[in-house]
Formats: sequence, C-alpha cells, structure tokens
Amino acid sequence: MTLQAGGGGIDFQTLTSRLLRLARLDTSVFDEVKADPAATVPALVVAVAATFLAGVGGWLWWIFQDFGDSGEIFLKSVILGSIFSVALWVVWLLVAYVILTQVFREQADWQQMLRTMGLAAAPLALSLLILITPIGLGIGLASVALFFGMTTIAIQAVTPAEPAKVLVANLAGFAVWAIVLTLLVTDSNGFAPGIFLYDAPSEALSGIASAFQGVGGFDISN
Repeated sequence: MTLQAGGGGIDFQTLTSRLLRLARLDTSVFDEVKADPAATVPALVVAVAATFLAGVGGWLWWIFQDFGDSGEIFLKSVILGSIFSVALWVVWLLVAYVILTQVFREQADWQQMLRTMGLAAAPLALSLLILITPIGLGIGLASVALFFGMTTIAIQAVTPAEPAKVLVANLAGFAVWAIVLTLLVTDSNGFAPGIFLYDAPSEALSGIASAFQGVGGFDISN
C-alpha cells in the first residue's frame, strides 16, 4: 500500500517490513534506507510517530497517577513536548553531523543520516508502556537507551569513521536532546514527552518542601 502525498509517497508495506526487521535487530536495514531517497519521508514519519507515542505514554501515566490537569498535560507534553522533542532530535542529528565532518574530518551525508536516524527512533515508541506500574520507569529508560543505541548504529552505516568517533559524535547530540528536554520540565510546565514527564511531580514536591521550610522551618522531605 502506498499513500501519495504532494508528489511523494509512503509505501507502508516496505516501511512495516523494515520496522519488523529492525525489531529483529537486522541492522542491515540501515544500509537500504541510506541509499533510498524515497525513505526520507517515511523515516521522518517514524521519528514523529514514535515521539508522539512516547508522549501519549507519559500522559496516560500522569492520568493513572491522578496528578490532575490531564488536558493541560496533553497539550504541553504530548503536543508541544513532541514538537520540541522532534526539533531537538534534528539538532541532535546536526550536532553529530558537524562533529563528524568538521571536528573529526570524516565523510558523512546528512540526508542519509536523517533517513537512518529517523528509522532508528522507532524504539522510542516503547515509552507508550511507561504507564505500566511499577516497571514504567524501567521501560522508559530502556526505550531511550535503545533509541540511542540504534542511532549510533544508524550513523555508523553512513560513515567510514571509527566506531569511537561515531559514539562521541552521537553522544554529544544525544546530550543536547536529553538535557534540554529535561530542562523543559518544571513543577508548572511539562514541555517534554514520555519519561521526561516523570520529573514534573518531583519538581512540584521539591517546590512545596522549600515553601514549607521557608515559612515554618518544617522539613517534609523525609
């Protein structure tokens, strides 16, 4: 099945086949994707969809924990948070590309990186399951770890650089993505999807504890 859109198209049969191969850890799929310009849009769709599913997982976790303001959290975390996350993922890609090509002077094609790293974002969709108590945090961490691991393999597929250089470049980009998303979550705002939303309740509790200590000298941290 092919969905035509604006002169291009998404072959869902091919995309599904590639995702299933990736699920079986068949990383040769990255070699196919990097050489297939038609895979650009599907790769972006995978990155956006996986991020959105992670956001939905965080939102459902929030509802099940009965923290309130679920509508506001849906807007901030699922919608805006997913947009911020995808934008930062692009920054991640560019940081890795610049380090590889300008710092290490290695060959790499950013369009090929876009395609392979887009497909490598698929494990982030596992964060949909972070609503499962009490293993949600573990699932969320595992999905992010798999995301990082797959992107490292994805970048290696498009450059002759040594694995150590690829790891350093990808780690730098990942650090930007993770740190900024963490900073976007506070006690009053949760502009990040998935597991990053876990920090919002702890931020709120820290704020309450500080307020009590400042007013009456009470320590409610224990």
